[in-house]
Amino acid sequence: MLNRDRAKTGCLVLFIAGMVLILLSDNRSMTTVKGFSSGPPAGHTDAPFEITCATSNCHTGSGLNAGPGRFTITGPKLYVPGQTYEITVRHQTNESSRRRWGFQLTGLTGDNARGGTLQSRNNNTTILNNDGPGGARQYIEHSITGTFAGQGGQASWIFDWEAPATDQGAVVLYAAGNQANNNGLNTGDQIYTAAHIILSGPPQIVEVRVEGKKLVVAGENFDNGAEVFMDGVKQKKTGNFDPFNLARVLIAKKTGKKIGRGQTVSLQVRNPDGMLSNTFMFTRPI
Repeated sequence: MLNRDRAKTGCLVLFIAGMVLILLSDNRSMTTVKGFSSGPPAGHTDAPFEITCATSNCHTGSGLNAGPGRFTITGPKLYVPGQTYEITVRHQTNESSRRRWGFQLTGLTGDNARGGTLQSRNNNTTILNNDGPGGARQYIEHSITGTFAGQGGQASWIFDWEAPATDQGAVVLYAAGNQANNNGLNTGDQIYTAAHIILSGPPQIVEVRVEGKKLVVAGENFDNGAEVFMDGVKQKKTGNFDPFNLARVLIAKKTGKKIGRGQTVSLQVRNPDGMLSNTFMFTRPI
């Protein structure tokens, strides 16, 4: 009888110890349902080599960019090296069930290196340094107080971005945001992404090539919505279609087939604000 009591006592102690270890451990089965009200781990902005909270399943809902809301980044169109600029990240929706908000943002150069310095203005945001892919990126994200729990309709965060000390070409701000239902779980939430290009000057064409039917124009400072002109004629179905080179590569999807082998054409890029690139003479190889 004494041995049986000792066995029961031993089993109870082991059970309690095991439960304590599970509760205190960084177990994957627990982190996947974590809501991250204090801010997500680094690397969730949908920037190159990153994911979002939708693809990592830390929040589940309607799917990436599938909800009725809007998620935007507002900032300068051009930067002067070393200057500081105001950045606004904003959620908007007409859906009354959205009652908590979050975001994470990083700034990268065309080489996917850290672009400039992010700075908080208040306790609604927090900074993560030397984190994410390669441990070399910087992030700004919501804090616990910056989730605006219970607030409906919209939420926004204002912070500062200091441009690189020297001209690094265009810097792209990548962000992902969560319009949550404030149910205390990771379910029923809506994840959105946005990108904002900050140019360092006018567009510049450096290289051109033909890939099948496509004309690929590579260079610097191509804004979102930039257009390609060939021999003075705007080309259709042109855009920043390369997610790894938003400000460096434009693709005119059907222009390549218009250029015969050995033919020479003149090319220019025009940004939405009217800024024109250099004129680039391209001869398709025979």
